[in-house]
Amino acid sequence: MQTDNEILGITEGAGQAEIRDAYRKIVKEIHPDVAREKDVLKNHLQFIRVNQAYGRLLKGSARKSRSIQTDKTTRYAEAAPVMTGIAGIVRHKDPAYAFYKTAMNCFMKIHPSQWNIDVKQILSNPHPGQKKELEMVQEKVRNLVKLFPRAYYYFSIVANEYPESVWCRDASEKMLLIEERTIRYRKIIESFTEHAKTVKRVNKMF
Repeated sequence: MQTDNEILGITEGAGQAEIRDAYRKIVKEIHPDVAREKDVLKNHLQFIRVNQAYGRLLKGSARKSRSIQTDKTTRYAEAAPVMTGIAGIVRHKDPAYAFYKTAMNCFMKIHPSQWNIDVKQILSNPHPGQKKELEMVQEKVRNLVKLFPRAYYYFSIVANEYPESVWCRDASEKMLLIEERTIRYRKIIESFTEHAKTVKRVNKMF
């Protein structure tokens, strides 16, 4: 199991400046807008681990500073070169709110109320001719999961770069919710493979 330092690629005892630089470098490399479609979920899971390690290392740093917001807008503009509208966000009179609002726009779309599908019932009750229904559920879940990285990314900017913002606490809480839902939705996606096999066996019986 990797240590927090190994996850960020830094040595033990690194200061906050080095921790932040390593974090931002990784953020740039696994940005949701530069990932191939098949790597979106994998990169998102890696980003979650990176954020968790980053938070623990900052809290444990003996050389904790208050310069966390230094050059934040410039650094994040560089970290997200292809993000649509990023320039407008960093120029906003309240960048923290702009990032938070962008994250919320994605977050609201991944709320369970947006599903309108009883996934549990479908997966627990295989029946003949269910292939089309199953494909519809798969597509719905995959589309929802694609929004996770964007929402999580923007919330992480608020939480990590604007700790004094009134939006910071809620952004951090939303990140935890996304982490929980990512695990839940990943299990659903993984269950599709086994379920598809079951449906195929049921179809052969009729």
